[in-house]
Formats: sequence, structure tokens, C-alpha cells
Amino acid sequence: MTNTTFLVPPCVGVSPAAFLEFVQPDLVRVEARLQEDVGREDRLVALVARHLLLAGGKRLRPAMVALAARAVEPDCDGARIAVIGAVVEFVHMATLVHDDVVDDTATRRGKPTANAVFGNGAAVLSGDYILARAMRLLAIDGDLRLFRTVAEITAEMSEGEVMEIAATGRADLPIAEYTEIVRKKTAAFVEGCCRCGAVVAHADESTEEALGRYGYSLGMAFQIADDLLDYTGDPEVTGKPRGTDLRDGRATLPFLLAMPAATESERAQLLSALGNDRLDEAGFHATFAILEEHGAFDRTRAEAREYVDQANQALSQLPASLSADCLTMLTEFVVQRDR
Repeated sequence: MTNTTFLVPPCVGVSPAAFLEFVQPDLVRVEARLQEDVGREDRLVALVARHLLLAGGKRLRPAMVALAARAVEPDCDGARIAVIGAVVEFVHMATLVHDDVVDDTATRRGKPTANAVFGNGAAVLSGDYILARAMRLLAIDGDLRLFRTVAEITAEMSEGEVMEIAATGRADLPIAEYTEIVRKKTAAFVEGCCRCGAVVAHADESTEEALGRYGYSLGMAFQIADDLLDYTGDPEVTGKPRGTDLRDGRATLPFLLAMPAATESERAQLLSALGNDRLDEAGFHATFAILEEHGAFDRTRAEAREYVDQANQALSQLPASLSADCLTMLTEFVVQRDR
């Protein structure tokens, strides 16, 4: 049976609340598990961990675990979903705190980062502590397939982040290499979350593979849309100035698509902008105009939409359910989001 009739129709301008509401009880349990496992001691490591938890976030990764599990088995064990949801959120938190140290980020979601409050050393070691808490929960759960999945996606993410650092300032970065960086640092994690949900729900091999393909395609679309927002987003909504990746030397898909078609003078402008932390608004707008002139934004948007179509095709292999409909709504959110 394929998912051809949506119980919750996808809509334009879909809000995260639309697809998170269905698994809200699971997310409440995840939050309780996170708080319980971090503890309430006054030790510095616990203080930093609680600071990260209080920073909030939509808990999209635990939501994907829950939605994937309930797309397979609607009555799946909520306690186990909460444990594995907490695992993937801990891994996500650890990567964020490490990224903030590497990028010297002072605020995230409008709040001070852990490194800004507690210093780089405490932040890095607390990130390690949070990652260890994730491994501890996996050990208690005892499912080697879950342990292997989380270990593999953590390794992939780390390699992707290192690849991205190595690619900094490379205006000639091949698109295939850019795609591999996106796969490792973002798509592999999203795929892993969906596979974890499938494992928790005891999915058969074909269903797990379908959810894995969905997660991979969703992750690719998410990161490409994020790279597009860095140029086209409203700073009042995204919470960061446009062109952050450009100024930091990250040649993302819009930049890479425009480079081959640019004239000599346009290439000079693009090269002068990449990695220029003093790039002013006039310089950014000149770069933006070149990318727009060569259709880079439309082509990037089309690439993200292609991955969304692939994600929806993977979902068509699942039985019709509210969870599957929510996963479809999530793909629409990815390409329509404004932050």
C-alpha cells in the first residue's frame, strides 16, 4: 500500500508546529530524558550542558526519530523513542558547541553560546561530556544496530566538518566535493535519525531503506536550502547577517554555480568577496547581483526541490499514516522555511 492520500494535506507556508504537534508527547518525553540525564549538579560540566539545553531549538532530530518510528508502528514504545531521541539530540548539541568554538560564534538563536559564557575550554570538554552521555544511553539500550548507526553518523559528521574547513577559501571547489561535504556533515545525520526510528519500531529491511533514503534526501535539501538562505534570507528573521558563509570563505552552491559563467570582472568581484570578513553591504550586493544574474539562486532552489521530490518518492513506499503525512509536511517546510 502506498501513501497516495494525505490525511494532513501539505500546505504553503507550513509551520514546524504543524508536523511537530503529532509527536509532541514524544518530544515532551525526550525533553524530560535530556534533563534527567544531564543532572542538576552545580558542577561546571553540568552547568554548561544545562545552558545548551535551555538554548532551546525545535528538537527536529528527535522528532524525526519519533515520526519515522510511528510511521512504521503507530503504537511504538514511547519510552524507547525518548531514549533514542535524547541520544540524537545530545549528538547534535555536541556538534553545535564544537562548531561554535571553531567558528568563534558568540550567539545562537539570539542567546549567548556556551563558549561565550564559559570559555572555549569548558565548552569543548562539555561537548565531549554530552557526546559521552549519548553513548551511555546507547549502551544502556543495548541495541548494537543503533550503536553502530549513531557511531557511523557521528564519524561522518566529524569528517564532513573537517572537509569543510579544508575547503575554506576554495573558489574552485568541485560541486561533487561540495555535495560530499553536505552529505557527510548534514544528510548522513538526518538519514541516521530516520534509520534509528525504523530500528526502534522493528521495521523490515525495505522499510528501513525507504526511511533512510527519505532522511538522506531531506538532509541534502535542508543544507542546500540553508546555503541559499545565507544569501537570500531576511536578517531580521534568520538572526544573522546575509553572506556569513561568503565572508567566512565557504563557497556554497550558489557561489559555485555562478563562478563558471561569470565574466572576468565578475570573477574578480566573486574572488574578492570570498573569505573577506570586511566585505561591506555594497560589496555583498555586488556579489549577490552577479549570482542572481547567472541564475544561481533559482538553480540552487531547484536542486533543493529535486531532493525534496526524492524524499517524497521514498515516502511513497510507506503505508499511509499520519506520521508519513507529517514527514511529507517536513519536506515542504525544508524548502519553504525562512530561517
